[in-house]
This record gives sequence, C-alpha cells and structure tokens, in this order.
Amino acid sequence: MNMPRKSLEKPHSTEAPRCPINVAARRAGLTAHVIRAWERRYEAIVPERTAKGRRLYSEWEIQRLVLLRQAVDLGHRISEIADLPLEDLRALVGQDAVPGVEASPRIPMTTNRLIELAMDMVRGLDGPGLSQSLLQATRTLTGTALFDDFVAPLSDELLRRRRQGELRLAHEQFAMAYLRRFVGDLLSTKSVHSIGATVLVCAPVSSLHEIGALASAVTANRGGWQVVYLGVGLPADEIAFVAERRHARAVIVSLSGNGDDDRVESELSSLRNRLDTELPVIVVGRDAERHRSTLQSIGARSAITQTELTAELEHLAHPAADVG
Repeated sequence: MNMPRKSLEKPHSTEAPRCPINVAARRAGLTAHVIRAWERRYEAIVPERTAKGRRLYSEWEIQRLVLLRQAVDLGHRISEIADLPLEDLRALVGQDAVPGVEASPRIPMTTNRLIELAMDMVRGLDGPGLSQSLLQATRTLTGTALFDDFVAPLSDELLRRRRQGELRLAHEQFAMAYLRRFVGDLLSTKSVHSIGATVLVCAPVSSLHEIGALASAVTANRGGWQVVYLGVGLPADEIAFVAERRHARAVIVSLSGNGDDDRVESELSSLRNRLDTELPVIVVGRDAERHRSTLQSIGARSAITQTELTAELEHLAHPAADVG
C-alpha cells in the first residue's frame, strides 16, 4: 500500500493565480503534457481551477515547476522529489532564492548561438570544431534539455537546410556522423540506479536518421532502464521477437525526419499487431503529431520531447503513483 503524500503548503498570498497552463509551461521550460502528468501522478502541483475547470498557476507554482524541472534535468526522479518543499528543491539544485527574479537556465539566445556555432562547423566540414561545439552544448544544457533544446533542433535545421539546397548531402552526412557518435557516447554512460526492467528502442525503416532513437535510448538509460537499442530499419516481426525474448516492458519507436507517412503508419500498425496486446508502445518525436489518429487507433502513447518520454517512463516504472 502506498503511503499518502504530504499536501503541499502554499505560501499565504493575496495574489490570485492568473497564468493558464500554456503560459506556465513556457515560463517553466516544460510542456503542458508534462505538467499535467506531474500533477495527476505525483501531485507535484495542485493549481487553482476556473469555473470551467481550466488550470491557473501562481508565481509560486511556476517557480516550483522551474525547480522541479531543474532537479529532473540533474538526474533526480520526479516520483522522489515531487512533494519536497520549495526550500528543499532550491537546495537540491544549488539555487538560492532571488526575490523578483524568475529562475530559468534556458536562455534562447544561448541555445540558438550553440546551434549556429555547430552549423558554422558543418558548413566548413570542420570535424574538430563540430566536436568542440557539441561538447560546449553538454556544458551549457543538462538532462533532457540537451536533446529537446539542442540536438533535436540542430537535426531539424540540418534537414531543413539540406532540403532547401543551402547544404549539400555531404554536409548532412558529415554532421549526422558526428551527432551519432556524440549521442552514442552518452548512451555508454551507465545510470546510477536501475529499475531492473528492459525497454526496446528503435526507429522505422523509413527513418532518415537515428539521432532521435539514440536520444530516446539515452533518456531511458538515465532513467535506470536496461536498454536494448535496435537502431533503424528492423522489420516489425524482428522487433516483436526481441521484445518477447528480452521480456521487454515497453517498446519505444522514434519518429525523426520520416518522409513517407503512409509507410510509417503501416509499420506502426504492423508492429502493434505483432506485439503482446498489453505491451506499451511509446512513439517519440515531433513527427508523432502528424500520426495522432493512427497512434490512437493502435493504442500507442506519444511523447513529443525527451522530457515527455521521461514522464512516460516514470509512469511505467512506478504505475502505483497514479493511484489516489
């Protein structure tokens, strides 16, 4: 039986909550999906609601969301920190309270500058320079922010400029080779904790690159999962074989830069039909939005970002957190 969580003690204030969830998400550096999941599963935030049931967030609650996100980026499990008081969260992330200053380490110009520096190295086919740019990103961004704010936008920018003719195929292949090695090195780092369960990570045959799949594998590994990484292009029956042989708890499918929508949906449906009906399928990546109806029809979950994937995996690892 789960112990009841401590109720959050909000500070007494005459200020009425006024920020809708989309504004709170933008200011906290999260997505509305993740905020709802943290509220529903862990009661990390309990916002006020309007007469129509819409959530409204106070400045105190937004500050709390910022600290929770920073702690998760540093490797802490949301299930273990969701009910910590604000002062304990500040201590956890090493941040002192500064009255009147909104805490957020995500500075758009910094991230944009990192991407532009990397693109400059790609244009010049400068391998050592690109490696240094990627290393600089790891010093500036931590946790899922490294993937959501840097790796994914950089990959998208490479594909966009290649399609527009600003870059040659050689530039794209050069950059992807370095990105694969960069993210692959992160995957080789063992997690400090283990939940003793296995997850499969793969990408459809029609995927143009595997960066998203590698990023998803790193996210799962950091969450304590034993990762079986299958790369790109394995047919559905082979994925199902591995899932059964390794007693997988979930299959993660990355959709990144997929060009053939019909083929993607056919592959997803085929995979679902070959897997155990109770085995969760999580489809990750911004391309998942385009296939929402297919995902709903096959009962697959979606996670647009690595932050959302972290929340989904937390739920799978600790399903009892949804109770009560």
